[in-house]
Amino acid sequence: MRKVRHAAPMRLALIMALPFPLIALLTAPSGNVSFSPWNYWYVLLMPVTIALFTGCVANADARMRNRPLLGSGAPLGQAWWAKALWCLMLSGLSNLVVFALYIAALAIGGGLSAAAVLTMALAALATTITSAWMIPAGLFLTARAGLLAGIFLPLAVQLVGGFAWSAIPVPQLFPPSATTVIPTAFIPVLPSGEPLAADTVLSGALAANGALTWVGIAVAALTFVLLTAVSAAWFAQSEEVR
Repeated sequence: MRKVRHAAPMRLALIMALPFPLIALLTAPSGNVSFSPWNYWYVLLMPVTIALFTGCVANADARMRNRPLLGSGAPLGQAWWAKALWCLMLSGLSNLVVFALYIAALAIGGGLSAAAVLTMALAALATTITSAWMIPAGLFLTARAGLLAGIFLPLAVQLVGGFAWSAIPVPQLFPPSATTVIPTAFIPVLPSGEPLAADTVLSGALAANGALTWVGIAVAALTFVLLTAVSAAWFAQSEEVR
């Protein structure tokens, strides 16, 4: 049963990561690898993927009235952290798939270099961290308000924040907007999905402030830790799970 409960979220994480980078891979023989599909991944499909596998993980225990957790004897707060970290690993796995396919695309297109591998790895890591807040939010909302709330509320915030990045004074410091903006510091694509050369003023402004990029990543990591800690404390004390 445990293997089945782990298999479905992992399949989601793997399969959902494939469509957009495969577009880049298919066009790679022309020698012009587009990074727009990577943008479409982390702006559109990645939030959907995270919402779905987080809801899947949370609902697996909820359907059984948390009997597996209660029967394991492990502290409930610790079990909550384990679920959150498992979901974070799934998010990292999805982004690793995208990263690997882009390495293959650049290798086919003749543009692969050590610098490209490093910057793409940083982009994959950044999108994993900046979107991580969705995980404890989704786990909590599923446990508290049901599966639909756990999937759609974090997804709506992430999508709206991602598309509204230009309306936020410092988008790097708001994780949903940071997911859209920060990758521009590492890969040649604007938050809109256009190539970097389409707006050199905007691309220069977003890429120039390296300190703000790293502060934004740190803020997103801290947000994940705080949300997970608070929701784990709630879960450990909640009468609803007993």
